[in-house]
Amino acid sequence: MLEFADKKRNLACEKETLKKLRRGTADLIFRLKKMGESKLSAADASIYLSYISHMKDEENYRKKIICQIGKELEEKRTKLVNASRKRRILEIIKEKKLKEYRSSLTKREQKELDEAGIFRTGFRDRGLGVKGVKNEEVNNRL
Repeated sequence: MLEFADKKRNLACEKETLKKLRRGTADLIFRLKKMGESKLSAADASIYLSYISHMKDEENYRKKIICQIGKELEEKRTKLVNASRKRRILEIIKEKKLKEYRSSLTKREQKELDEAGIFRTGFRDRGLGVKGVKNEEVNNRL
């Protein structure tokens, strides 16, 4: 997730840089046109055109970088989505296993309670007291 955020931030920075370059190039072209209305030496025009050409090359380079970062960002996004799906699947499996465990625990507790009830009933039916002594023997001793 951190890689995705870094790539996204990097993409935003590169886009901002490209916008600045475009504005700079447009400003240079505007200045050149304004200077063309008055007298302009060939050397000055050549310098301006050379710099504008350099700016256009820089724009193209930034476009390539943005395209590459966009591809990397899409790969990171795909990995993030897949990881989120896997995590959700694991959570669902975990919830199912927890329900199964609780169900088996409830069944086991119910079985133990039933056995304890049957055991007590068996002692009462045979006339055994609390410590395994018949009630009749206790009455005879008294």
